[in-house]
Amino acid sequence: MVTYLEGRTASARDALLLGVALIRVGRLDDAEVALTRAAMQGDPEGQVELGNVLRLLGRFGEAITHFEGIAPHLSGELQLRAWRWWGVAEFKAGQTEGGLRRVERAWHGYLALGDSERSARVTISLAQMYRELGNDKRAKTLLSEAVHALPLGPFPGPRVGALRQLLEIHLTRGEFTEAHEVLAEAKRTLHGTYAPRLTALLLTSEAELARLTGEGHIYQVALESLGPLAEQLGDHDLRLWTISRLAEHHSLHGQHGQAVDVLLSYGLMPEEWPAELLATGGVLERRRGDLLAAQASLSQAAALFRASGRVPELCRVQLHFAATCLRLGDDPVREKVIPALTEAITQLLRLRQLTEFKPDFEELSELLHYALLEPDTAPLMEPLLDKLAHLHLPGMAHLPEDGDLQISVKTLGRMAIFKDLLEVPFSRTGCVTLLVYLALHPGRTRAQMQFDLWPDKEPATGSAYVRQCLKELRDRLGHELIRSQGPHHAPQYFLGQLAHVDLDLTHLLEAVQGKELARALALYRGDFLPGADPCEWVETQRESLLLTLTLELGVQMEQAQRDGDHRRVVLLANQSLRIDPHDLPVLEQRVAAARLVASPQEVARYTAELNRFNYN
Repeated sequence: MVTYLEGRTASARDALLLGVALIRVGRLDDAEVALTRAAMQGDPEGQVELGNVLRLLGRFGEAITHFEGIAPHLSGELQLRAWRWWGVAEFKAGQTEGGLRRVERAWHGYLALGDSERSARVTISLAQMYRELGNDKRAKTLLSEAVHALPLGPFPGPRVGALRQLLEIHLTRGEFTEAHEVLAEAKRTLHGTYAPRLTALLLTSEAELARLTGEGHIYQVALESLGPLAEQLGDHDLRLWTISRLAEHHSLHGQHGQAVDVLLSYGLMPEEWPAELLATGGVLERRRGDLLAAQASLSQAAALFRASGRVPELCRVQLHFAATCLRLGDDPVREKVIPALTEAITQLLRLRQLTEFKPDFEELSELLHYALLEPDTAPLMEPLLDKLAHLHLPGMAHLPEDGDLQISVKTLGRMAIFKDLLEVPFSRTGCVTLLVYLALHPGRTRAQMQFDLWPDKEPATGSAYVRQCLKELRDRLGHELIRSQGPHHAPQYFLGQLAHVDLDLTHLLEAVQGKELARALALYRGDFLPGADPCEWVETQRESLLLTLTLELGVQMEQAQRDGDHRRVVLLANQSLRIDPHDLPVLEQRVAAARLVASPQEVARYTAELNRFNYN
């Protein structure tokens, strides 16, 4: 239609058809010109669609004034269509009650006409309004009804719009399985249709789903597909969103040069960047260790987001700013960290859904544990952690960026091996134990490994099991992972020179040695190698680790007590008892400190736990 009519609009009807076609392909500025011509030539439908395009362009005040002028002269379906877009414009302009009432009036009108397809389209507008008012339950009901009513016709826009809204609701609620199902249905609906704006909107939802579920390859492909679409549509906001996300994705995987290239492709010098790119640049600088630059960039971005009232973006920037200051470790660290943390947590508690922050909470788990130990922020953390409970956040160790073969091993609270950020399954549980053992004790023979790890097995059976584990590790992770040297009958085994095996246990011990208690607590997720076959070596490692961690907690508790910081004593005791709930001296110390600073209810709870221990 656009190709046929552009430059050939001989009548008001031609201008109307061209304008509607231009809306469908996302060329809104051009559509306004065509529809203005149709409206000025007296076409009533052109007048209604001109108000619609003004709404789509975000000029809500102009749209409202326009509809006020044309509504008295309309009747039938055009009047209902005008009420719909008029109500949406009012809602977007802040007149929520009046806008909602006007759209419902249009919906009832279509239902009375028996026009199921158009009533379903209005249902989508209503659902969006209810979503913005926080009533997701009502929105889901309306959208499900709309999806069933809308046909799989030649223009699937309304059906895809309804499915995309359903997908967004599932995303905000962390319902990722349902989100995948809805995304697949939306793709089937759109298949074979040339609709660049709809394709772009669906790709943004697909990218967000992939980001939240850790599907890095899908996320990158979606973002790279969005770049050309944003250019084609001339959509500045979409282009900015895509560049920011793609740069962050590269930096998260250690590709810092590519990340900077993507940011610079925006076309402006860094000092002219909008807040989104300043924030992304600050996160990139923090990840590559340029902490002073990160501090400046994130602080500038926070000021811009705060001034424009963009709360989610401000929360995220302040979390990364606090993490930067914490890692920088300058003398007045608390003067910068605590205010930023307090602002971020307070604002987060005002938001209805926090699922979009899941990757940030995973990356900044050390910061969350720091907040738990600070008297100024600890009271805010309890309600925040309640809101985050459904996300099941793991503690994340930072992976090194050097080495040709990158292997990450989780040993605390779970047993898992990751290669290139993907978990690798093993048929033998001993594979994880053996790799950890070799990383900590290189140069052992098969006989020594069997004696330490599987002493109860017969020598022949145990030796065969060790060989099988070594073979499976090489097959699944790469033959360069493990090398051997020495006599054929008793070779010694080492990790390969090109292999880097990263243990969360090592990070935890480094954190304890460096007195970084918040980082250590963020890394400790439970017992060492919880699924390993019982043996003295594993038990010794578990006991040593618990002793190391609880001793450091005890040292800091004693220091806090000497400083008269009894609230910190209580907070440290809570963390110590999470690791060893049967530590009687800590139970007693917590009660004594709580009596000086805590509420009667808190003292009563701690006293009851102490009495229960004494009674048992």
